[in-house]
Amino acid sequence: MENNIFDSLRNSGVEVTQEQQNQISHRINEILNYRPKIGVFGKTGVGKSSLCNALFGKDLCPVSDVEACTRRPQEVLISMDESGKGVTLVDVPGVGENNERDNEYAELYAGLLPELDLILWVIKADDRALASDERFYNSVVKYHIKDNRPSGIVGSACR
Repeated sequence: MENNIFDSLRNSGVEVTQEQQNQISHRINEILNYRPKIGVFGKTGVGKSSLCNALFGKDLCPVSDVEACTRRPQEVLISMDESGKGVTLVDVPGVGENNERDNEYAELYAGLLPELDLILWVIKADDRALASDERFYNSVVKYHIKDNRPSGIVGSACR
């Protein structure tokens, strides 16, 4: 494919040096092999891990009805084949358990957010108590989103 690009350029009268060809080839390979990262955030017990499992039809992330399962970010590769290409899903610990954990997770989120291509904040679809979601999203998540990175709110009815 790359040779066709360079041949087309030469046939059009555009001169491309070997260094430029190498840079273009390198960038094309980066793009073709890029694996986007999607972060799944929200309050503890809201169904982040259950939503991840439901979206992909597999038990990718551990869940519990009784206790918080996610204490560290869990990265899961979602791919359609054995090529290694796909999407990395990052299931993160939920906020709202207590102030100590929230401070710990605020630091964790601050370090993780710049690495993500898409940020999803999960809320319980049947819960009207959204003040802590709104506060954490606005004060931590939005603050660290750079370059107009896409983010959104997702309603979860997972149990």
